Amino acid sequence: MAERVLLSFDESALGDLPWFAALQRNRPRLQPPPLRDDVRAAACREWEDRAAAEYVGVMIVRRLHGLLVDLNAPADLQAFALTMMLQEQEHAGLCMAAARSLGSDGAISFELPQLQQARTPESVETQLLKMLATTFLVGEVTAFALLSHGVRHLPPSGYRETLREILRDEASHARIGQALLRALRDRPDTTWARYPGDAVMRSWVAEAQADLRGRDVVEHETAALHRDPEAAAQLAAVGIPDSQPFRAAYLTALQREVPAALAEVIDVRETS
Repeated sequence: MAERVLLSFDESALGDLPWFAALQRNRPRLQPPPLRDDVRAAACREWEDRAAAEYVGVMIVRRLHGLLVDLNAPADLQAFALTMMLQEQEHAGLCMAAARSLGSDGAISFELPQLQQARTPESVETQLLKMLATTFLVGEVTAFALLSHGVRHLPPSGYRETLREILRDEASHARIGQALLRALRDRPDTTWARYPGDAVMRSWVAEAQADLRGRDVVEHETAALHRDPEAAAQLAAVGIPDSQPFRAAYLTALQREVPAALAEVIDVRETS
């Protein structure tokens, strides 16, 4: 069993300094309506899970940046990775603010490998290309589709605005994988990285799709609450969309959005 570490998502006293506060992202006003205790607990857990996922995203993009640096990738790509890293850190803070408004103590447990994001024995080039194909073309495209679903189907609230704020950034995160892979495919003379070939791309994407299909994206307790109309309405009011349509949107993204993203890399007319 993987070792676990407990991290505290607290904030420093520097927030009281105007120059420091001016550097921070503005956060939507969060005021939960009256909630049943079981709904509050479930919603708090969901926002903590979102904060954890965003913080793991920081570590994932940190690894991406390191791979780009080691390959001497173009400077604008390295800078973009740093921008994504900052955005993921801000997203974690936004989600934790929502969780705290619902009673969270700000402490989240992680499996140590999630935070370490260790490199594999594969070449640096292969690790980067596989990451673009799986983590970004598949994972980020799917995540963007789910965020979009939530923003479309939730009622107005500061919690929905929090998701909308994250969605603005995730639009570029959901494009970088296929955009960079296509650029490498179109320019076989690129020296810092070489396109792995269409067959390899398809296999990587298919493997990542299969992995995501096997995941349960909805907590059983949350799904049970959504079968209670009163609880479902209260969950929606604090940014937790209905579980059944959410799961359907997840599968739809894997079946439609991901193949569409892959088609941006591989011209089907050339490979059919």
